[in-house]
Amino acid sequence: MSFLSVLLALLIFGILIFIHELGHFLVARAFGVKILEFSIGMGPKLFSVVSKKSGTRYSLRVIPIGGFVSMFGENGMEAVQGSQKIQNPPSNEPFTFVNDIQNENTPENTAKIDLSAGEETKADPVDPALAKQAYCNKSVWVRILISLAGPVMNLLLGFLLMMVLVLSAGHNSAATTKVAGFYVTYNAEEAYGGLLQGDYLYALKDGPEDADASDDVRILSLEQFKKAAAESADGTITFSVRRLNEAKTEVIEAVITIRLTEEEIDQKFETSLSATTGEKGGLQIGDEILKVNNTRVHTYDQLSYEIMNQGYQPIDFTVRRNGEKVKLTNIVVPSYVSEGITFGDVDFISYREAKFHVGIVLKHTFFRSLSAVKMVFDSIKGLFTHRYGFEAVSGPIGITKTISDVAKSGQKLNLLYLVIIISINLGVMNLLPLPALDGGHLLLYIVEAIRRKPLKQEVEGIINFVGLVFILLLAVIIAIKDIISL
Repeated sequence: MSFLSVLLALLIFGILIFIHELGHFLVARAFGVKILEFSIGMGPKLFSVVSKKSGTRYSLRVIPIGGFVSMFGENGMEAVQGSQKIQNPPSNEPFTFVNDIQNENTPENTAKIDLSAGEETKADPVDPALAKQAYCNKSVWVRILISLAGPVMNLLLGFLLMMVLVLSAGHNSAATTKVAGFYVTYNAEEAYGGLLQGDYLYALKDGPEDADASDDVRILSLEQFKKAAAESADGTITFSVRRLNEAKTEVIEAVITIRLTEEEIDQKFETSLSATTGEKGGLQIGDEILKVNNTRVHTYDQLSYEIMNQGYQPIDFTVRRNGEKVKLTNIVVPSYVSEGITFGDVDFISYREAKFHVGIVLKHTFFRSLSAVKMVFDSIKGLFTHRYGFEAVSGPIGITKTISDVAKSGQKLNLLYLVIIISINLGVMNLLPLPALDGGHLLLYIVEAIRRKPLKQEVEGIINFVGLVFILLLAVIIAIKDIISL
């Protein structure tokens, strides 16, 4: 990884963390919670400034992963110097704790502790205006909204960036689930007439000298190719193929002219040209695929993801054909292996949307974002069902390497898509009901709402502490794994 790629990754992480914490910050401020510090990064401060108007400290810290919004009363008690200012008290002076104040005018809800003596004594009540700004004194529904705000901001950012991606990719990438044709591949080991194993037969041409591709006829099925050869006056046919170059780094196109007799078609090409498994399984041109197994699909991107995710084993398609629903069962789609994991592959062509307007953009944005969210849960499920091993899990170091690889490829839209996936992952993972995460806080607040009283502060503290230790330990293990695999 180069220095610039690491810098790019830190910039991406910084922006996503900033957006996350900004969500907590804005909603907390909207409900009148006093913000002590808004920090990007963890560890010692590199830079900080205190707002004269609000008293909030804005900080940049040395470890460029993570961040936080520190709110007054966030932990159920908060150090308060005097009755008006909030700051770090000198270690030799007494200070007041605000401890889940139920009635802001009741002196019993506050206590003064002299650190030097270590004894608790009664104190004057904390300023009522200050008590109202304590996070712990806000209703459970307000605290739920504040906890939700961070993950929701990441999901919203992912949605907005996905819209940018859909618009940038344009009309040609906005495809439907309606089958337009099938791939035809030459699969014989020996070369023949210019054909090489793995060649994808792309389009019929008017002749060897035909340089105009605008009137080429796309090869959409094996039967179409055979028919074109059979209808030729002398059996000569010209067509283009697509194949990988010798270095296997890019797809190139070659034009082939070959004379095929009926005997050659029957004896040789019958076995060396393969129709797709979808075509063999009963898919027809014009079929609109509605479901992959039991998952509803609305766009090609959603369809291709479900085939990739579920196609490592036989799958079912539910299609709409001539106005009726037809179920095609046990279709074995092509597959490929990446980093030891088997994925399904799409082997047919889909029609694009007839028009490209605001409604279509929103449709593709929503369903692509939905697939990205589902991808997170499918990945978690895959870990528990042992489809994915622990090596498939990546932390900041592994993600930085991925960002570096994508950036080096020069594919800007691929880099944008990766940022979208990271943002949506950050939002979804933070909503999981794990202690120390936003989802863990949400779970405790839901329990509080049901019980109509909070858990004991000691119990909540232990839960969050154990969760934090577990998350930090897991992060260290993942980091070690990522470093080893660099």
